[in-house]
Amino acid sequence: MRRLKGVVAVVPTPLNEDESADLGAIERLIDFLAGHGLGLFALGSAGEGMNLTFATRVEVARKMAEVNDGRVPLLVGGGTFSVKESLEFIDQVAASRIDGIHVIPYDRKISGEAVEDMYRSIADRSALPLWLYQNTTRTSGIPLEVVERLRHHANITGVKVAGFDLRLNQGFLALDSPDFQVMGSADSQFFTFLCLGLEASSTSTSACFPELFKDLYATILADKLSLARHKNARIQAFLKRIPKGA
Repeated sequence: MRRLKGVVAVVPTPLNEDESADLGAIERLIDFLAGHGLGLFALGSAGEGMNLTFATRVEVARKMAEVNDGRVPLLVGGGTFSVKESLEFIDQVAASRIDGIHVIPYDRKISGEAVEDMYRSIADRSALPLWLYQNTTRTSGIPLEVVERLRHHANITGVKVAGFDLRLNQGFLALDSPDFQVMGSADSQFFTFLCLGLEASSTSTSACFPELFKDLYATILADKLSLARHKNARIQAFLKRIPKGA
């Protein structure tokens, strides 16, 4: 199991005007992020994986893996409403250098039992390690007790925790172990998740300003908490100045 450390960039998906993959822009972007040593979280909700065609997602995943070439950990989104389609996607990208497939349960109406069955159905047959994606801002989320059981599956290696309920999130943080990694998320929670002991957390803005988050991570790692608080406050103030949709 290859663990993620520090800053993980939520990778946007460059597209042409006709919504086909902009392969040149993808190459430049992945070179830029991998060159900064950032982990890569691709084809997630911010990467608009759910809005792309199956063929485009496969093309993007293969291109990102080719350009990265194992330099940094790469997680790619393979979640859909269909277990069969998720497995077909995994089969199409399995030969690429991808460290894991993250899957989010999109249907808000299905029960925790059904979510668990979905993950087991994919993990049992996936050629690549599976990451759970707990995101209460996009879906109804994955019940904590379901993640507690799924973390023992041999082909499930981690969970990304999104959402802004700290009390709920702390239950997931307690599941982090050498065989099952818990990763945080969100620009505004990067400092919090790392101070609570996680090794890695994803941010969208690091795809544009990697140095800001790399510097904050290094300060936290050096155990300079007062300085890290100051740097985090400056980052959050800067982010508030960026117009929405920019």
